[in-house]
Amino acid sequence: MGKAREDGRCDFDWIVDRSRPEYRPNVFKDVAGYGRAIQRSYRKDYWALQPNHVELWSEKDSVIGSIEALTDELGIRVRVGRGFLSTTRVHEIAQHFLNIGKPITVFYIGDHDPSGREIERNAGNRVWQYGAEFDLERLAITGEDIKTWNLPPLRIKDTDTRADAFRNVHGDDCVELDALPVHELRRRIREAVEGKLDRVAWDRAVAVEAVEIANIRETVGQWMGQ
Repeated sequence: MGKAREDGRCDFDWIVDRSRPEYRPNVFKDVAGYGRAIQRSYRKDYWALQPNHVELWSEKDSVIGSIEALTDELGIRVRVGRGFLSTTRVHEIAQHFLNIGKPITVFYIGDHDPSGREIERNAGNRVWQYGAEFDLERLAITGEDIKTWNLPPLRIKDTDTRADAFRNVHGDDCVELDALPVHELRRRIREAVEGKLDRVAWDRAVAVEAVEIANIRETVGQWMGQ
């Protein structure tokens, strides 16, 4: 793929490297730039008045670029595990959940293989052990998806210590989350999240946000002498 990008067969914008984050200060060229940023940055928390709290957990970061626009539209938090969660992360999640005060649903997406299934089970159990109550529901990927979407199955690695337990429940075939068509992954996420929201309260929050943004623009405009 490196050569394909160098010779023009693959556009550089088609592949992202999310494993090497950049850290830079939040600075502005001038006050006018800061004023424009204020006007653009406000967004109301549509979920604040919703009867449920919803999050999406993903085992891997590789699919985030394909679903980020959707999860941003839906206004939900996405947590990427990149494998098993650390004790610090588990404790942070539990403390956050304990302070929410309403039903919590976590939708999960991850690989259908011995490690992927154990990562999901482990994450849920460890957060529960801190006293947080929530429902954990896998959206993708499942063994049934292999047949439904004609996906090329992978074979279980016998060196995996979790292989036997997985094989006893799910059989010999496994498949990675990335194999599921993106449009299907997006459909499942949208359907699951929208099934948990109160549409009337949502539309009211959107309307209030529009008024608040207009007020912000007017105030900033006066401050900047426009």
